[in-house]
Amino acid sequence: MFTKEEEIFRMFHRINAMTRMHPRHKCDNPHECGNHHPTTPPHEHGRGRMLGLLADEGEMNQAHLAARLEIRPQSLSEFLVKAEEDGLIVRRQSDEDKRQTIVSLTEEGKRRVETFRDAHKRHAEDFLSALSDQEKEELAVILSKLIESKQNKGE
Repeated sequence: MFTKEEEIFRMFHRINAMTRMHPRHKCDNPHECGNHHPTTPPHEHGRGRMLGLLADEGEMNQAHLAARLEIRPQSLSEFLVKAEEDGLIVRRQSDEDKRQTIVSLTEEGKRRVETFRDAHKRHAEDFLSALSDQEKEELAVILSKLIESKQNKGE
């Protein structure tokens, strides 16, 4: 038998797994559709964070991008190579400091971020559709309280 806290924690794990799943959807070109994967592969999550950051903050040097993503520069290099091969980003030498590499989104990269964000919004709305607006507000307050408590403890 589990304690109430253990039951809640197990539910968090289940919900976490469920929120990473996308509805199954067949389309001819997976890059044109935001709902084509049953799950988002782990490497896509990191690349998605990188593309989203560039979309939100604009171009930046490679070292700053790694720091903002809180990953090692070597790990970022792997994302950048693949994203560049896929035509999502471009890298160029900085005009001010030739030792720095500037990373920016291409038009295709911007379009991909927008497509993903639209699909993410639809998925979130669908996932939480069982809750009333008041229940969503209450859940947001409870989750914020848990997050703040853990952050204050430095965890």
